[in-house]
Amino acid sequence: MAHNRVKVVVRVRPTNNFAHDNIEIVEDSKVVVHSNKHAVGHINNQVSDWSFPMDRVFHNAAQDSVYNDCVSQIVDKALDGYNGTVMAYGQTGAGKTFTITGSTENFQERGMIPRALSHLFQSINSMIENSVTVRVSYMEIYNEVLTDLLATEDEEAKTLTISEDDGVTVVKGLNVRLANNEEEALNLLFEGETNRVIAEHALNHASSRSHCVFTVHIESRSRTQSSSNYTLSKLNFVDLAGSERLGKTKSEGLTKKEAMYINQSLTFLEQVIIAVADRKREHVPFRQSKLTHVLKDSIGGNCNTVMIANIWGEAAQLEETISTLRFGTRMMCVANEPLQNVHFDPVLLVKEYELEIKSLKMELAMHDTLANRSNVSYEAYTETQQFDLQQVIRRYISGTVSEIEIVNLRQVKEIFKQFKAIVLSQEKEIEARMIQKYNIDLTADGSKSSRRGSFADGGVGETDGTGFGLGVAPPTAKLEKAAVVESRKLKSRKATKERVGSGAKKTSQPPSPQEEVPELPPPITPALSSIPPLHPPSSPPTKADAFEEFKRERGSEINRIFVENKKTLGDKKRTAKDLAALINNSKRDIDSTKCVLEKKRSERIAEEGEAAENVYDEDEFKLLTELKELKKSYKENHAELKCVQSDITYCQKLVDQARQRLVQEFDQWYLESFVQLGDQTRPSTTTAPLTAMAPSPSPQAVEDNQEKFERLQLELMMENPESIPYLNAKKKMEKRAIYQPKMPGKIKASVRNAPPTVMSKV
Repeated sequence: MAHNRVKVVVRVRPTNNFAHDNIEIVEDSKVVVHSNKHAVGHINNQVSDWSFPMDRVFHNAAQDSVYNDCVSQIVDKALDGYNGTVMAYGQTGAGKTFTITGSTENFQERGMIPRALSHLFQSINSMIENSVTVRVSYMEIYNEVLTDLLATEDEEAKTLTISEDDGVTVVKGLNVRLANNEEEALNLLFEGETNRVIAEHALNHASSRSHCVFTVHIESRSRTQSSSNYTLSKLNFVDLAGSERLGKTKSEGLTKKEAMYINQSLTFLEQVIIAVADRKREHVPFRQSKLTHVLKDSIGGNCNTVMIANIWGEAAQLEETISTLRFGTRMMCVANEPLQNVHFDPVLLVKEYELEIKSLKMELAMHDTLANRSNVSYEAYTETQQFDLQQVIRRYISGTVSEIEIVNLRQVKEIFKQFKAIVLSQEKEIEARMIQKYNIDLTADGSKSSRRGSFADGGVGETDGTGFGLGVAPPTAKLEKAAVVESRKLKSRKATKERVGSGAKKTSQPPSPQEEVPELPPPITPALSSIPPLHPPSSPPTKADAFEEFKRERGSEINRIFVENKKTLGDKKRTAKDLAALINNSKRDIDSTKCVLEKKRSERIAEEGEAAENVYDEDEFKLLTELKELKKSYKENHAELKCVQSDITYCQKLVDQARQRLVQEFDQWYLESFVQLGDQTRPSTTTAPLTAMAPSPSPQAVEDNQEKFERLQLELMMENPESIPYLNAKKKMEKRAIYQPKMPGKIKASVRNAPPTVMSKV
């Protein structure tokens, strides 16, 4: 297993006020910082010089130099199945966002992400033997809240959660969009950039107030080999929010709150790095913050990681520069273990296993043929073979055959299976003989009772099973099925009316769906042929009048059930209201009794001293007894209120069902009675066919200023073909920002991000 430490490079923000006296760059690989703090009048033992060796130091370097030295190798490794992470760290205003994203105003100043996407798709186009699928996700961590920057407007706000699946950190609920080419990937990047949270800051007029993670998911499969394995890698670009000193920047309000969250998460990140670098530590606190949990794979995990430490080379920012360089040296102590992420396709894997099983069977058959065992079969036993084997087993049980020849393991399993079948069949035969011999009758519950004598054919009734009979009823004594159903319906209707009449009195008992609240009848779906022909008037009645007529005639039963359920619901609600009033009164009485008891007790203790603290007088005892009774009444009423509330929920459900059923039946009845019949009686009208109008000849279109500008822009882009996807994605982003509204449900901030601009050079 290869161990690679994190590569750390330093990039200095260009400035005209570079502190040459304080910052010294030695051979592009070391930064030496000198402090101006010198004590006067006494000995100074403080460290005034610091040396920070780094992998590379970029001073006044262009974007392509940084990319070629730091990022290009990670992109190539990602295509081979290795995870990669590019992280930008530094103080506010040091140029982290410019390094990661770059500027959309100048194609040459685009950042690491656009260059990596261009490099990635160019490499994919040259890979003829592999099929590569690219997907993109973009996430923001603002004030310890995860936000999907690629969420569409019609999507509901999702709660993103971080979990681990087989040791891999996964953000559940995050959108992963498919990108077929470089332009689509850049379009998704710019879409996410416009949704980032930025705000004006003392060190930067458009400061990023959140951590952002742009992830490229790469899936590579072979076109030439029918193999089940494929590689799945991730390429993370992390733009960390800038750290700052609140005492120095004097941030207030929302900016101060954002800075506190940013500093807290960066502090947890530094603690995690220190813990990972210490090999004696058994626990690493990755779950202290959302940022460290998301970056778990990138810090000390299965990943090739590069950190770009952005510093501001001015004397006023010297403390922040030293802090950033210290963080970089700690990051260099972290060792990662990059491994190729090879996965297996289950469908192709099953096919490979089937081919392997087939070849093994052929090899086994060849081995049996060479060993003179040509009659051995390894397929599943047929019904004929099972019957033959069963006969052999029966002869073995009876003693006709002394032994059974064992051929293979499959035959042994089949012998046990047939042994089991024979034993079960013999048990059934013995049980049938016992029943026939002793006249044993198996009842419904599985018990056995003996029968003495037989009933006449067609008799109705059963014996009691205790040794004597009570007689058998004649066949005419049994009611017909229709008569039984009608009698049950009459009894249920009478019981329902009695329960509805006394429903207001019994409110404390929970309703039973079979006893108290009437259910809905089955839906009425009469055939159109059974409906008597109607003679609709010249104009159909209004729906209100028709609804009243429907409730009196065809929907009378449903309306009756609806009214009864509604009445029961009203009674339950009034009971709940009364119980709530009783509970509130009991609570007030309990509170007042407690106050009186505490007052009496404190007064008595003050008069008699601490010795009387564990003694109660007669008045206090009465108050305690009263308080106990009040609490008991409160608990009983509260329990009864819960039962009534559950009754209300059930009754409300039945009322809603009855209302919906009533409306549906009415709509069907109204449609059949008035609308459809009215359409059949209405005379049909024909309209003359429309004649097509020939388009009038239009004058030659004149090119306006916008079209002329686009034509000239296209001519300029053809001079540099690599910039076409980048500029097309930028154009789509600008149109979307103009014509589409902001996405709802997002985090509100002082400013929404505009397209990234060029870094100002002081």
